[in-house]
Amino acid sequence: MKSTIRTHVKTTNINQLGTLVENRQTFDMLSCQLNVFETHKIATKVELQFDDLVLTSMLKGKKVMHLPNKASFDYLPGESVIVRPSEKMIIDFPEAMEKSPTQCLALAISKEKIRKTIDLLNERYPREEDLQPWKVRDNYYHLNNNPALSDALGRIINIGIYEQQKHKDLFAELTIQEVLIRLMQTQARALIEKQGTDLAATNRLAFIDQF
Repeated sequence: MKSTIRTHVKTTNINQLGTLVENRQTFDMLSCQLNVFETHKIATKVELQFDDLVLTSMLKGKKVMHLPNKASFDYLPGESVIVRPSEKMIIDFPEAMEKSPTQCLALAISKEKIRKTIDLLNERYPREEDLQPWKVRDNYYHLNNNPALSDALGRIINIGIYEQQKHKDLFAELTIQEVLIRLMQTQARALIEKQGTDLAATNRLAFIDQF
């Protein structure tokens, strides 16, 4: 079951938009950059690309995503998509209008922060089931958000947009670490659910899921 992000991001007044298609607000933090994109009219084949790994999540409306060497798919609230560094997204907006714009966050995360978080997990909390190291998987890129991941994303939105304390970067560092851990846990669960039959003979959780 999908869990939507409950943190509200105010829609930009139409008179304050720089563009009606993928208008971008950017909020920089120490190890990540939070981007909020809004589209207020129907559009097709809009290109977008980041240098870092990006975790995107839909807040409002609908997109159709086209990623290299993957089938196109509808992208809706309660879902997240992982985009690899320098991977080009091509996006359609079949329903966007002034009164019902699309709104999507894109969280670009530094390579160093990802590496440190993965190293911490593998050192202190290694995976017991299949003995494989923790990692952000490329093959499970389109995910349904669970409540824990949605809550963590909501908190990074609050910190990026609304936090004014001098400790903002510290709060962001702790929360982005949680976002990454929740993301990898969500991917691991998706792996068990999608490949449960094949994994049931060697993975206890997959066996329980199949049972």
